[in-house]
Amino acid sequence: MRRVVREPFPDPMVRDAIAFGQAIRAARTAASISLETAADALGISKATMSDLENGRGTVALGTALRAAQDLGVACFTTPLASQLEAARALQDVRSGNPEPWGGIDAKRARPASRRQTETSE
Repeated sequence: MRRVVREPFPDPMVRDAIAFGQAIRAARTAASISLETAADALGISKATMSDLENGRGTVALGTALRAAQDLGVACFTTPLASQLEAARALQDVRSGNPEPWGGIDAKRARPASRRQTETSE
């Protein structure tokens, strides 16, 4: 089995699919979850998971958001007029406590399909 190498969490201001994919990869690797295990748990192919993490535009929005939720990546929106203010606030939080940007707990990052199995047993 290949070792999962932890990647740093990117800038929290997601501006494109590549940045979103980097956030997904950072959360997955911080939880020491392999690409294959994450894909299996999400019920998607390894290729689709790779496409998501590499920012390819071929992954359905619902799939991308479900992956984010299951891996503990919070997504929120803000009006364009408030973008600068939101970015400053996120940077202030990040500089004061860098751990949330890469310290995903593996228990919290358990994929939904496993949670559903556990609650139905």
